[in-house]
Amino acid sequence: MLQVAMLKSLQRFGDKASASDGGSLLIGSLICLLFTLWPQLAAANPDTLAVKPSIPVVTNPKLLAADLALSQTHWRLTGEGDFRQWQQQVKAQFQSALLLPAADAASIGAATQMKTAANADSHIEQWRLPLWQPLDLYLYRPEQLREGAVNAVILLHDHGAEFRIGKDKWLPPGLSDQPELVSQWQQKYFDGVAIAEQLRAQGYLVLLADAPGFGARGPLKYAEQQQLAANLQAQGVSLAGLMAREDEAAAAFLARQPGVKGIAAVGFSMGGFRAWQLAALSADVDAAVSVGWFNSLQFLREPNNNFSRGQTAFYLIHPGLYRQLDLPDIAALGAPKPLLLLHGDQDPLMPPAQVSAAFQQLKTHYQHCGAKAPELVTAKAQGHRFGRLLQQQMLQWLAQLQLPATGCSN
Repeated sequence: MLQVAMLKSLQRFGDKASASDGGSLLIGSLICLLFTLWPQLAAANPDTLAVKPSIPVVTNPKLLAADLALSQTHWRLTGEGDFRQWQQQVKAQFQSALLLPAADAASIGAATQMKTAANADSHIEQWRLPLWQPLDLYLYRPEQLREGAVNAVILLHDHGAEFRIGKDKWLPPGLSDQPELVSQWQQKYFDGVAIAEQLRAQGYLVLLADAPGFGARGPLKYAEQQQLAANLQAQGVSLAGLMAREDEAAAAFLARQPGVKGIAAVGFSMGGFRAWQLAALSADVDAAVSVGWFNSLQFLREPNNNFSRGQTAFYLIHPGLYRQLDLPDIAALGAPKPLLLLHGDQDPLMPPAQVSAAFQQLKTHYQHCGAKAPELVTAKAQGHRFGRLLQQQMLQWLAQLQLPATGCSN
């Protein structure tokens, strides 16, 4: 009340002052007094002096998830022959939607090994690809390359709003310049396991890289994802397309390594999306394991879900592609390649019912291909994590793979 009384008194003094010869001087003095007292008045009762908006802010879900009257094309698949035609044409659409051409063979062949100060016993090598911007790849070599249909793995890291580390999320903490952060991350999501070391110990050649904005290629702040995506769009490129093409180039580099027989893409969370996307995109990838990231476009576009929250979605959305294809359609472009989806039954980001519905759509595509169906494993009492139980599912599945996969041409 003190503030209101003071303001009314100033108004009365101002009215009297304007009628006198010394009005200007008095008004000036009162203004100075007001500015002197204003901080104390605001501290005494900040709500009284706060500027309140006259128009309430209302979030309109229809505005945030706008549906435009756009023409769409959908295929009705009736058999294996129809699937081959669908797969061929949709792959062409997918390639076009990436907005970047694939890295040429000369760029992959021009990879150079970097001299690093890493311990000689670390088994890790750093290589650099001369792409649109230099891409550093890291080979994590086993003592002896295993026998088997698949003996190399490309590990695709998650997002998690943690940009300070990317590829390091998979590696032993001692190989990172931020060991405490890596250790905390692995405890939270991997039950304390360095999954790259787990695979290397079983004879797999492991390839890792930082996605744009992560680790040595950042770190971004969360809001800066939009700035990165906007600058790429100004050049006619999407962040999602850049990441996809880099993953494709990394797989091509891995396929050139001596002794490699077959390659599996393995990813968690955003990396799970990258894993089945890479299997659909790359002829060098023979199988994929996706952990915690598979669903339908309809669910993901609902308010507050993954594709409607902005920022992170720039890594996942290819402009125009989803007008004609749902995510299970894109994953089916990899058929007949073996595909394993691992999920937790308490994952709030990918609820089991929605995952199961999208999986049925994917499974139907594989049936039309004449291929062995993909597999979905849902672990009980598991959230958005890649814990030991799901790790064992991955290891057993990889060890039992048989190649080449039978089914429609790929």
